[in-house]
Amino acid sequence: MRFCILTLGCKANQAESSAIEGQFLKQSHVPVTVNERPDVCIINTCSVTAKSDYQSRQIIRRAIKAGSKVFATGCYSELNRDALRAISEDITVIGNKDKLLHFSDAAFAEAKTVVPVVVNSGRSRALLKIQDGCNAHCSYCIIPQSRGRSTSRPVADIIDEVRTLVTEGYNEVVLTGIHIGYYGLDLVPQTMLADLVESILDNTAGIKVRLTSLEVSEFTGKLLGLLRHQRLCRHVHIPLQSGDDQILGDMHRGYRTDDFKRLLLDIHGDIDNAAIGTDVIVGYPGEDDASFGRTYEFLAGLPLTYMHVFPFSPRRGTRAFALPAQVDEQTKKQRALLLRQLSGRKKAAFMAGQVGRILPAIVEKPDGDICQATTDNYLKVEFLASGGDAVVAERGLVDIEITGVKDGSLQGAQATEKSP
Repeated sequence: MRFCILTLGCKANQAESSAIEGQFLKQSHVPVTVNERPDVCIINTCSVTAKSDYQSRQIIRRAIKAGSKVFATGCYSELNRDALRAISEDITVIGNKDKLLHFSDAAFAEAKTVVPVVVNSGRSRALLKIQDGCNAHCSYCIIPQSRGRSTSRPVADIIDEVRTLVTEGYNEVVLTGIHIGYYGLDLVPQTMLADLVESILDNTAGIKVRLTSLEVSEFTGKLLGLLRHQRLCRHVHIPLQSGDDQILGDMHRGYRTDDFKRLLLDIHGDIDNAAIGTDVIVGYPGEDDASFGRTYEFLAGLPLTYMHVFPFSPRRGTRAFALPAQVDEQTKKQRALLLRQLSGRKKAAFMAGQVGRILPAIVEKPDGDICQATTDNYLKVEFLASGGDAVVAERGLVDIEITGVKDGSLQGAQATEKSP
């Protein structure tokens, strides 16, 4: 069978798509692009913004025109089944909770098997989904309605899969989910993300661990301590969403700007050369020039490496959808541009500070003497391989001496000494 999998949105979607692809490859099915007229096209959709909705619909229409049997899954499909039926009655919609098992059915495989969660075909850094769903009630977010409450995978299963990744040659695993800070709270006995990370470090060897997005309140004392571990990647992503306390309260975020600042300064002061990223929403209802100004000044004064900036997108079914004092689209674009420019300056300064350092990195594109990799503090680097006995391979962990910055990417050479 010729198949194509198209994925929008978060790393949880990417991890699920990788698992489905891995199962198909084990059954000797053939991956092709949508332009190569696949027999089956699976679209793993996203609904975090109106733009994501639009992109999901466009990709689905494109797959239909290619003559494929189309399966739509993911958050947009979960929330908009009637809209998909209006596009075509031939679209098969698969719910989020059923997507992995559905594609292991006899229609796709010779024998009924459960799709493994951790299959990362074509990836240099493995994505491992540890939980699904979200218990939060942020006023702007539709995702809890499409994913349900948080459900966690057993610690033992996750450790077994990390061990499998090690045997397959992976040197980094990315722990992902819809809201990984809720990991373990639904398990019996109850556990926490920090306990899982500690168990992975105690029961596996070598492989580095990267955490995806975590909220301010989820950085417990134990987790903060683990961030100093040599096998934890020096990279954290902590969503802010607004630098104005009133807006944060309206969003139901559960913290204030002082809490966010205190945590960032603690991490920045405690973990050498850590990259710290955040998310920001501009144009939330009620955000006037003064409140945006407070957000800008707050972010400008923080030791951030980068910011993901999103214009507020009203999601039908959320509390923020019908709030008064909606901000016009042009103002949103202007504010987003200002913050993206600020983010660009911050990242450029952080990258300039890497010159002269030796950084561990995962090789993603070995290509003769010049290779590409991602450092443990989440920067792209193009480097000169040393050759000889030190030939680099995809997924390999190498130490790179950073010599400069060019076109938004670090430049370097394979180091002869180890990173600190």
